[in-house]
Amino acid sequence: MVLNKYRGNVDSVLTAISKPFVKMNPNTITAISLLIALLAGLSYYFDFLLLSFVFILFSAMLDAIDGKVARLRKIASKKGDFLDHAIDRFADTFILLGVMFSQYATLWIGVFALVSVYLTSYLGTQAQAIGLKRIYGGILGRADRLVILMLLPIVQFFWWGYYFSVTDWVLILFAVLGGITVVQRFAAIWRALS
Repeated sequence: MVLNKYRGNVDSVLTAISKPFVKMNPNTITAISLLIALLAGLSYYFDFLLLSFVFILFSAMLDAIDGKVARLRKIASKKGDFLDHAIDRFADTFILLGVMFSQYATLWIGVFALVSVYLTSYLGTQAQAIGLKRIYGGILGRADRLVILMLLPIVQFFWWGYYFSVTDWVLILFAVLGGITVVQRFAAIWRALS
């Protein structure tokens, strides 16, 4: 896990994927990624698992390239950065609500997962709000969650387990590792302020 460490290694791949989109407005790419995230959540909820996989994949890809397109076009701005991170929270919400209200999930487990996701994201951006660098670190960042969420519909489609579904196990993973990530980010900010 902790895929954020490898951001630099995939920069050339992101640049190559971004080039066909370079004439688009980055904010349009962000908006399309949000719409696709909504479709991903709805697909999961309505038990179109393989379609949900496709939507999560494309939403994550567009989310990864919107900022890259802005930098390639030399139009990156604080306004665009704010929009990107705000839309990320909505996208997380749409996908996770679809997962946690689906027939495969236990709602109260989903609530804990959602709270962990929100707190993790909040602390990452709060560091920047108080003058530090934005924090992406911790045991379970957004990139890690998106990869797990991409794999989830496929694994759930073939899952023959009992008692807990694989969806519940993923939500438990998000709740527990997300909680650990919250503590890690809080400690990192506290140390930086000291």
